[in-house]
Amino acid sequence: MKMNECVSIIGEELRSRIAGLRQTGEGEYSCTMDFDPAFRGFEGHFEGNPIVPGVCLIETARVAAETILGKSLETLIVTNCRFRRPVMASEQAAVKIRLQKLEETRWKVKADIRVGNDICAQLQLKAAEL
Repeated sequence: MKMNECVSIIGEELRSRIAGLRQTGEGEYSCTMDFDPAFRGFEGHFEGNPIVPGVCLIETARVAAETILGKSLETLIVTNCRFRRPVMASEQAAVKIRLQKLEETRWKVKADIRVGNDICAQLQLKAAEL
């Protein structure tokens, strides 16, 4: 399987897990994502102790932004990323997204991903509309 095909499969699975998407402010949104044990991202990561791979958390931000904008996006660069706590199988993550239009077809996406009161990931990326 090619890398683009893998990203597309995981992206579609992540999109299907978005729930409760709502606008919370100017350019700010929130949703939840359920990472039940059937999530394909757990395959091989790690046997007996499944955690959501960091790349899937980055994809969570891109996929949420795509859903909000109703446009396909390509991640150009991850400008900041901090993983503070793993997201485990069967946990539901709260995702806060902030979008800022940079140019006609380019966006800055900031995301905070939490489980309960714990910050799991904070990241920022730049994306372009396809």
